[in-house]
Amino acid sequence: MIVGIHEIYILKDYILAIIISILIAYALKIPLLPKKPYRFSFQKSALFPTPIFAIGFMAFAQVLNINLPYEGVIAIIVGVFTAFFVKYIFDFLFPLPPESNLGDDTNE
Repeated sequence: MIVGIHEIYILKDYILAIIISILIAYALKIPLLPKKPYRFSFQKSALFPTPIFAIGFMAFAQVLNINLPYEGVIAIIVGVFTAFFVKYIFDFLFPLPPESNLGDDTNE
């Protein structure tokens, strides 16, 4: 349990980090949605995986008990960092899967 921080402030920080990460990612020209079909797309977008990483980095900051004197500053920093992470580092850490030729009849 984190001492001295009310749960509403934590929830506000999570929501702020998600919103900031989506807006900055969209401003960095990451598409809002991946190409169709969505189910088989490995393209990154502003709506996925950006908010998921924002939640994870925000949880990491909460576990380490990183608090600044002003409310929401950590959430803004995490949101901006997450957008830049997805734009520039995501493909390096999580490369796209190789193309599979399961439907081809040719044996090469």
